[in-house]
Amino acid sequence: MHGEVAGEVLKNVLIIGGGLAGCTAARELSSAGIHCCIVEQSRDIGGKVRNYGCKSDSKCNNCGLCAVGSLWDDIREDANVRMLCSASVIDLSQADGEFCVLIQTESGKIEERFTEIIVAAGFQDVAQTAGAGYDSSDFPRVCTGNALELLMKERSIDSLFPEQPDSIAFIMCYGSRTRKERAAYCSQVCCAYSTRAAKVIKQYYPGTEVVFFYMDLQAVNPGNYAEELAARGIRFERCRPAEISFEGDYPIVAYEDAEGKKQKRFDYLFLNTGIHPDLAQNTALADLTGLKVERSGFLGYVSEPLETGVYLAGCSRFPMGILDTIASARNTASILINGEARGSNWEHKGGVQ
Repeated sequence: MHGEVAGEVLKNVLIIGGGLAGCTAARELSSAGIHCCIVEQSRDIGGKVRNYGCKSDSKCNNCGLCAVGSLWDDIREDANVRMLCSASVIDLSQADGEFCVLIQTESGKIEERFTEIIVAAGFQDVAQTAGAGYDSSDFPRVCTGNALELLMKERSIDSLFPEQPDSIAFIMCYGSRTRKERAAYCSQVCCAYSTRAAKVIKQYYPGTEVVFFYMDLQAVNPGNYAEELAARGIRFERCRPAEISFEGDYPIVAYEDAEGKKQKRFDYLFLNTGIHPDLAQNTALADLTGLKVERSGFLGYVSEPLETGVYLAGCSRFPMGILDTIASARNTASILINGEARGSNWEHKGGVQ
């Protein structure tokens, strides 16, 4: 086992990635008295979750954002946690049961030694996926999942849009379930964040027509969730993948259902972009750490992490929502701390579908 020195385990853990999974793992390790260092490519910790918005309407819709709580401040104030932002791991070797790691920082290269490594590098930014072209001022009435999250985050007490929309469309699985995007799987988050956001929209604008174009829907909450949404006036059109055109700035959705080909203009269109692996990043991390790149593009284990000293947490493994990401990071930290998984085998049986 890594970190054993004269029968005593002295742990100093490198965490690659300072998003939700990485920071959650760091806090768990610190609570056990273990020192760790977060290496984060961005200028600050928090990752993509920092731009997510609460999706409560008249009540909590269980989006999970509240579970993040004071995590970012806790990490900044934790004496057991070092943060190296605007930094990246560029080389790694092993000697005497430890990892010798070369880190590129803003001020130059530094070399550090660690007993274990947690890879929590997250997933690909939407700017590199199918919806990227619509995340610009050229399409003011089309939004990807990122823009939808910002809309939820920045909403005021009484408005979401500059004017009350008459109609809004959501296209599900945009860029997911397609081999072209290396995403022939369900991202497991799109149905949840988009339908919760739709409930918020109906709370603000009860008279607005809200339509979902979909091929398949995941269960989000217990009970008949589709019935709950329908009761709010949210309509679902099961159809073949929709095509988008424009009338000025206004999006037109063309689709085909059991009755034939149809098209409709909407005031706003949301493209439900999913979670994609960052293949270039994952390939580099696999080369450095001895992990493997799965067929899906996400990272996986070659050997048991208790033996290699290299662990995975969060969306580096496969798509996860907020609560599952927190649970994954806590479980990874527990395995590292205790030498055994908390309630499950080290080889998680979940994954892309």
